[in-house]
Amino acid sequence: MIYAFAALLILGVATWIAAPFLSTAAATTDPQVHPDTERLEREKSAALLAIREAQLDKAMGKLSDDDYAGLRDFYERRAIAAMADLDRAAANESVARETTANCSGCGTRLPRESVYCPVCGARSPLLPL
Repeated sequence: MIYAFAALLILGVATWIAAPFLSTAAATTDPQVHPDTERLEREKSAALLAIREAQLDKAMGKLSDDDYAGLRDFYERRAIAAMADLDRAAANESVARETTANCSGCGTRLPRESVYCPVCGARSPLLPL
């Protein structure tokens, strides 16, 4: 009896400890996030971090003014390019969102010109009644 209680207690504690790790893994696989958006966000963050590190290295005397200027220029261009790509992706997504809708019957994404859902046959919510 004591062994069964101890086993249940250990199982409960192990489950309680593992729960955050399991829920985090499920939360990070968001189907709404586009892989290119994630890549661009990482690239922007890496470039901004490199700029801050170069500033710190210059302040500590590890970089000359010329080296710092070259590094800052290089990483600023990378960060600006990533931000511009992110803006373009957001604009494309908003245009796509305006031209599509979800089926009221099954939730399938429908193009603007659809009259009926190809999956369930429901009438498109974009059409006037």
